[in-house]
Amino acid sequence: MRADIAERREEQTDLYRLRPVSLFAWLALIGMLVTACAAPVAAPTLEPARESIVVYAPATPSSIPVIIAARQMPEVDLTIFTDHSQAQALFLRGDVDLLVTGLAVGVELFDEGVPITLLNSYVSGLTYLVTRDGPVESFDELADPEVNLPFEGSPIDEVTRFLVESEGLTWGEDVVPVYSPFPASVELLRQGKASAVALPEPFVSLVEGEEGIFVSLSYEERWETLTGSGDGYPQVGTFAREDWAREHREVVAEFNRHIEDAVRTIREEPTEAVDVAAEELAFPAPVLRSALQRTSFAPRYGAELEAYVRDYYRAIGAPLDESYAIFFYGDTK
Repeated sequence: MRADIAERREEQTDLYRLRPVSLFAWLALIGMLVTACAAPVAAPTLEPARESIVVYAPATPSSIPVIIAARQMPEVDLTIFTDHSQAQALFLRGDVDLLVTGLAVGVELFDEGVPITLLNSYVSGLTYLVTRDGPVESFDELADPEVNLPFEGSPIDEVTRFLVESEGLTWGEDVVPVYSPFPASVELLRQGKASAVALPEPFVSLVEGEEGIFVSLSYEERWETLTGSGDGYPQVGTFAREDWAREHREVVAEFNRHIEDAVRTIREEPTEAVDVAAEELAFPAPVLRSALQRTSFAPRYGAELEAYVRDYYRAIGAPLDESYAIFFYGDTK
């Protein structure tokens, strides 16, 4: 199906190239000739204003580098969202230029034929298994087989299944996924109605220390133990429509550069990073500080990003075929 999609896109491009010149184009040409023959009129030299760049990022610590980067780009109009479905709909409609979301979300959209491209990935660890009434060191130690996850096909769902099956357990039997949004899962955990929940930051820091709740497993550490990798796995990325990315190469390069600078700021000046983020994220500063300590950032783009993502999907048994070459943004693509 991916090959068919690519072929249709190429056919559409060829048809566009062969389209005959319209009457409006001829009129425009005549107007240019008339203007050229007219007496020159002095006009003030104005520097063209850069168009607004609409960026949507989720209301989690994973967006802290985006918040810092946006402050260095006056033309960026940043919205921190909580409704993922709405943000995705606005992106697909063309109202959002850059969408920061889970890697698996972008892959699914590409599989469905949406012409999107991955510009970067910069989060390599932020998810933990949080348990009730006692810690565990592996999934086979769970007294109750049910584990709460955000939604089927989510990045957390995808990697949880890999971790479970890597222990020789059967997905859906030894460990049974139960899908509910993070806030609902947190309340179920607090009430003792959920015994294990996979949570990203800052939800982990929100419940840490409460009676009967334990931060049991780091997904990043578990992944590195099982795969031998020392750099986590790709979780969050920035996506754009293919045509927009091609037409805004300088903006993409600048955005990626500021993301890298922001990650450096987080490492060297975490207090400053929290102060900036607290103005955008609806979490107390102590929670953000704790969440930041548990979140690993590793900016990647270009060929390095493509290799990193392909290695991840190969490891979980779902390798990406060659049709994905256009999914990864590159300066020459």
